[in-house]
Amino acid sequence: MNRLGPVFLALLGLLLSTMLVASDADQPSSYLYQDNRELVALVHDAAALIEQRGTQAFNTLAIKGSRWLDEERYLFVYDDQGTVLFHPIEPDLQGQNLAHLEDMQGRPIVARLLEIGRRPDPDASGWMFYLWEGPWHAKPQWKASFVRKAISPDGRVLLVGSGLYNIKIEKTFVKDSVDQAAELIRTQGREAAFAELGDISCPLHILDSYIQVTDEEGNVLVDPLFPNLKKKRNISHVVDLIGKNAFQDTKTALQHSEATWTRFTEPKPGSGLPEKRLIYTRKVSAGAETFYVSASYVPASPIWLK
Repeated sequence: MNRLGPVFLALLGLLLSTMLVASDADQPSSYLYQDNRELVALVHDAAALIEQRGTQAFNTLAIKGSRWLDEERYLFVYDDQGTVLFHPIEPDLQGQNLAHLEDMQGRPIVARLLEIGRRPDPDASGWMFYLWEGPWHAKPQWKASFVRKAISPDGRVLLVGSGLYNIKIEKTFVKDSVDQAAELIRTQGREAAFAELGDISCPLHILDSYIQVTDEEGNVLVDPLFPNLKKKRNISHVVDLIGKNAFQDTKTALQHSEATWTRFTEPKPGSGLPEKRLIYTRKVSAGAETFYVSASYVPASPIWLK
């Protein structure tokens, strides 16, 4: 498996400090689903407690059966070098430096967390998405953790977070990933960017939503799910279950804007019943070429109609 190249890691740091700056103001109301709102609120409140009481707050966060620690959720705290300071579920991790920890496909996990800590905002925050082997799972499952920077009373930078398995994907997650992928192509050029985006371990592939790149004619240029596909694929004539051609609709919309959302109805795996998928696409130019960068997801509820 390839590992992320230094070019991408450097750019990832830049993107996290610029394009995701809006995450600094992430509040529960920013999210559609209740579980996500509750997770964000939990982390914000825990960070506030640490800002008031420093590491003494760990005693409160470790109380079983409390809001902070139950059968589904717990909080973790790292310092700005990647050392675990607090982990009530696996206390043996405390004191260990996990700065180079990767997920099951090679995504840097703690490196993402440390990027949040390096941003100038005292309450910087953001999401991490990674495949992890949970204690109740027979195979790796997607996990999402929300992390917030906190400044303790002694001036230390601490990173406070909590995560969930089977998180409901938000539109903003997909949009952020596609926007960052487009910026990668724009700044690094086709060859370097395509190499990174074609790697399944790229952090921009999240929650079974993978970045795909086509040209303006519908030829697939990047698809990490089919990295060894020899035959060129063209999706310009693909129609969904109701006869809709999502690529042509996207192409038409991108004549007048830089980004667009489209819908695609496909058979649901295992049942064959219709399932609606939302696709976000951004147009980007690199040199003399123009590319369509996209990712899709299946909303967890009929909210997709809104």
